[in-house]
Amino acid sequence: MKSDDFLCTGYERADGTKGIRNKILIIYTVECSMHVCQRVAEYFQTKNEDVEVVGSIACLDNQVIIRRLLRYSIHPNVGATLVIGMGCEHTQPHLISEFARKNGRLSEWFSIQEVGGTAKGIELGIKIISDQFTKIKKTKSVPMVVGDLIVGGECGGSDFTSGLAGNALVGSFFDRLVDCHATAIFEELCEAIGLCDYLVSRGVNEDVGRQIALTYKKTVDYCKAYGVFSISPGNMTGGLSTIEEKSMGSTAKSGTRPIQGVLKIAETPKKKGLWLLDMIPDERLEPCCFLQAGDATDMLELIASNCHIVLLVTGRGHVVGAPISPVIKITGNPRTYAAMSDDIDINASAVLCSEKTMDALTDELFAYVKAVCNGTRSHAERLGHREGSMFFNYQAPNQVLSGCCFTKNR
Repeated sequence: MKSDDFLCTGYERADGTKGIRNKILIIYTVECSMHVCQRVAEYFQTKNEDVEVVGSIACLDNQVIIRRLLRYSIHPNVGATLVIGMGCEHTQPHLISEFARKNGRLSEWFSIQEVGGTAKGIELGIKIISDQFTKIKKTKSVPMVVGDLIVGGECGGSDFTSGLAGNALVGSFFDRLVDCHATAIFEELCEAIGLCDYLVSRGVNEDVGRQIALTYKKTVDYCKAYGVFSISPGNMTGGLSTIEEKSMGSTAKSGTRPIQGVLKIAETPKKKGLWLLDMIPDERLEPCCFLQAGDATDMLELIASNCHIVLLVTGRGHVVGAPISPVIKITGNPRTYAAMSDDIDINASAVLCSEKTMDALTDELFAYVKAVCNGTRSHAERLGHREGSMFFNYQAPNQVLSGCCFTKNR
């Protein structure tokens, strides 16, 4: 596979990006408008139309949540947005819609209070999106090559096979992407405990190595301050004994290529290559500035960095997906695949049994990624999985900070 090899026919966006899907995204600015958004989306989802929902539960403003919502509104896979607010919250729907339009997206907005309540809001939402579909179906189709692709890597429900097969397969795939001048993003530094020196050594230059070291320190300080180390009873049942052991397997999904830099939440890569995504807050605010979320929420963070697709490795099994970008699930456990093949797309266990080489499995994964880019629905898409929530993180944009604030008394 080469950088300029044809990948699929994509959708051209006015900001120069290209999408593998042409979705309409409904954004709610507060939990109070979520119901109307969901009912509007369900109307179209029953007709197998690509309409999805994402939004902010909190009534209060938060700069990281705003950055996420703005980024989702112009994601390459999104052709149009409808932003629905209640009318009294801090987050302003008209500003999100205005941002999307300034960046070349079709976008409308309204407040439920102003249009007369639930029933009228649903009726208006259906009308607006029906009109948007008529327009985005005229989006210009353009060729996408391998070098255009941005893929995220996540792992969840890990067991002893994850590092040996599932994450190792993603790492091999990421190496190929990077060699083809495409873009790969990994995260979960809280599952890289003990690997600071290794990750720093992979920084593309001294400054990036410094960024990685500071981000690692902040992550460890956060884990110590809140008593949160990312290993669960399920991981231990699956054969992992310590966070350090889990970390070695988790970090395998990053592959072996140089790391170009550290991304903050809702920041997109400045150039092609391998990137590390930092999801840990930059400061400690009481009573709690951050809630440790699940794998679906982590995937939403990768999507906020413009990932077209997210690869989710699971040893014990997973069923989740995400809005906006297809999720491809991979397992290295043959029992898990046999039990959950309706949910899991790729069986990587053959490499453990010497039935296939890692190169052969990487070829298979690339073929499946290419099929999804060409419209094949991953199992998560087919089953209608669109999980994920957003939490306050209080990150300083475009800055890499240490975590000294987490060392204060709890």
